[in-house]
Amino acid sequence: MNVYEAIMKRRTIRKFKQEKVEKEMLVGLVDCARMAAFGANMQPLKFAVIDDKNTLDLMFPSIKWAGYLADGAPKENERPAAYIAVLGDREIKPNGMFETDAGAAVTTMMLAAEEKGLATCWLGAIDRSALTDILNLPEKYSLVYLLAAGYPAQESKAVEMTDGNVKYFMDEDKVLNVPKRPLDEVLIKL
Repeated sequence: MNVYEAIMKRRTIRKFKQEKVEKEMLVGLVDCARMAAFGANMQPLKFAVIDDKNTLDLMFPSIKWAGYLADGAPKENERPAAYIAVLGDREIKPNGMFETDAGAAVTTMMLAAEEKGLATCWLGAIDRSALTDILNLPEKYSLVYLLAAGYPAQESKAVEMTDGNVKYFMDEDKVLNVPKRPLDEVLIKL
């Protein structure tokens, strides 16, 4: 699989097989993230791999899933095998503006995961305060995002957007359909 294929194939997955992911594979995703583009090359992010079942269970209630679906959250037997916490280090970047750097890092991890056969879900609708306590994060770190990871137990595909409707939906085959704007709409001529 080349990068273009990974980009075109990768979709968010919210239902996972209950299969442990090797720690080395998750650390490999972090290794990719550290190579992402960073503003002024400051590299203000740190990452924590969480794959302990007890911690995963404690974290789950502090995470919102699939806002467009009535029943979009993974059930107990569909939860991710791991989370990668993306942390902003305020000692490196005191202004606390980590979102752009974190976006580059998360995207890099999602593409690397796709190549390795892992599914991911970028999580931003999270209770940062509760998760900071659960993870016992040092004060210098801001929890920016979580990346859920595991082996997919759900299919997802891109479909052409109609009438500007951005809401993803389940079809009759239980495949998650993700509307995307067509190329001729997003590519403008100047």
